[in-house]
Amino acid sequence: MMNDIILETEHLVLRPFSESDFGAVQSYAGNIENVEYMIWGPNNEEDTKDFIDTTNQEAKKNPRKNYDFAITLKDTKQLIGGGGIYLNDELNQATVGWVLHLDYWKNGYGSEFAAALLKFGFEELNLHRIWATCNTENYGSYRIMERNGMRREAHFIKCRFGRVCDSEVWYDEYHYGILAEEWRERNGGMKN
Repeated sequence: MMNDIILETEHLVLRPFSESDFGAVQSYAGNIENVEYMIWGPNNEEDTKDFIDTTNQEAKKNPRKNYDFAITLKDTKQLIGGGGIYLNDELNQATVGWVLHLDYWKNGYGSEFAAALLKFGFEELNLHRIWATCNTENYGSYRIMERNGMRREAHFIKCRFGRVCDSEVWYDEYHYGILAEEWRERNGGMKN
């Protein structure tokens, strides 16, 4: 089993969440501006505690289907966000998602984190396909997907009802995906 997985990139360390991360997680998850386009949040303190507890419980399951990571800066160890990769029941496809504290937007960290998730999914988990969704207004999120070679597969019109900013509305959603062979081709034929 892979319970305590740590992934490293040029600027980031992706590690399991711990109880001591509560303050840093609450600072991004409880901020309405930070989670404006998320299907969850803003979190109250109990939501954040439950999230951290759930990630630790999911890490103990066998087979493991959910891999959540705290995104930390390599040089300072500051927790700046979170995200993960979530497998289907057959363990051959997965969805990815992320959130970064707004103080760290537009620094390339989202693209770097997403690249690490894709690499982990295709090289370590041997997935066939990875996909992601986002609100069509969430430019930062879909640009991260595009920078990592994910292709827009669909634009669903008013397909999801939920909170956007401080209103409950029907909103549009983009769906992106990438196949293992596309990822390998883009990354020089790498295969584990």
